[in-house]
Amino acid sequence: MKKIYIFDLDGVLINSKLNMKKSWEMVNKKLGYNVEFEKYFSKIGLPFQEVLKSLGIKRKKKLAEKIFKETSIKNLKLIKFYPGVKITLKKIINQGNEIAVITSKDLQRTKKILKRLKLNFSTIQSPHNLLKGKPYPDLMIKALGLTGFSSKSAFYIGDTMIDYNFAKNSNVKFIFAKYGFHKISKKPFSTIEKISEILKIK
Repeated sequence: MKKIYIFDLDGVLINSKLNMKKSWEMVNKKLGYNVEFEKYFSKIGLPFQEVLKSLGIKRKKKLAEKIFKETSIKNLKLIKFYPGVKITLKKIINQGNEIAVITSKDLQRTKKILKRLKLNFSTIQSPHNLLKGKPYPDLMIKALGLTGFSSKSAFYIGDTMIDYNFAKNSNVKFIFAKYGFHKISKKPFSTIEKISEILKIK
């Protein structure tokens, strides 16, 4: 049966922690939030505005997002793909399966980053005004609708509890990227130590 492997971005395909750190430090500097990066980092996986809300930040939230994105784009060179990402994704495609991305990162930056791989992603989805971000299933429903796959033929690969809940809410199989940014409580799901191991999961 043909399958679609849908990936989270940060902590799964890319190591973007240093880029995030610089971007958040600039937000703090310009807006005086005085929120430590590790507190911000503990919330990633949620859309940016939801992160601010969970941190109790109420002022200049749109400006904060603008500053964060602009700083992130200026420092895209700090973002690195994890070892084996491109070759593994190519193997998935060569086996007759498809790849896609669903992320909380905005579409502009996501496409800039993924362009470096020069691979054909069946769909790339990010939150916007009409569709809620993770853990709501909206983006998965759209992705599966566009690609023609059923939830039974889909895997979602993530590194946070938000990703796990997103997969659960979307009724798709979850694969935990243990090498990513977060640890999550033990659940009945497949785990990979490096991205190449995804090829062994059926």
